[in-house]
Amino acid sequence: MAIKLFSKLFGSDEVVGKAVDGVYNGVDKLVFTDEEKSERFAILLKLYEPFKLAQRLLAMIFGIPYAFGWLITFLASFFTSVEEQIELLSGDMGSIVLAIVAFYFLGGAGESLLRGRGK
Repeated sequence: MAIKLFSKLFGSDEVVGKAVDGVYNGVDKLVFTDEEKSERFAILLKLYEPFKLAQRLLAMIFGIPYAFGWLITFLASFFTSVEEQIELLSGDMGSIVLAIVAFYFLGGAGESLLRGRGK
């Protein structure tokens, strides 16, 4: 009798079944299992790949010439005064390269540290 009542109210057993499935799926989406978290993290890593490429490119564009600048300054120091070059490399240019290298190496580490503090 009750099933016939629900059938009349909602149209058919199929509609009631779909409603129950919808409620179940909604509750299921509210609870994250470890497997779902790891799947989402894998998706996040895949989406993060273009940013990793940008980080590597910036690190190479600024890091390699900066290292060569120090090498050339070191080699030139045997023949002439390099006070101005040392001041330039360790001053403004050093700050920029430090920021870029920190962006490259500490991007994931900083996020992990912040996530660890939240627990």
